Amino acid sequence: MDRARRAGYRKRLEALRRETLAKGPARVEPNRRDAAEVGVADEDAQALSEMLQAISSQRNRGQAERVARIDRALRKLAKEPEEYGLCEECGEEIAQGRLSAMPEATLCAECQAARDPRRGGTRRKVTDYR
Repeated sequence: MDRARRAGYRKRLEALRRETLAKGPARVEPNRRDAAEVGVADEDAQALSEMLQAISSQRNRGQAERVARIDRALRKLAKEPEEYGLCEECGEEIAQGRLSAMPEATLCAECQAARDPRRGGTRRKVTDYR
């Protein structure tokens, strides 16, 4: 990968980092609005509140993980620019389309697929569920 392309990825990563941080963390609402309240007035409201807390926490965790991946890619571009764009497992070049979509990617599509659990199990065709 040439310098100009790496510079383009650096700009893209910096923009992604700014966009991700600009969203800010999702607010995690407390279950009780009044500290004097005891017990649960409405079980459905309690369940909804807990679900929204879990969703907000998961979003915040995902956002923090993405910023960490972006920071890691930026450090690699700064310290080991020749290594950026190479798969960390097989050493092959990561496809330009994959890097364009996810400039923080560290694995090629094949190595990422091998690492991720299979989705959909072993189903090959519609008749497998008869």
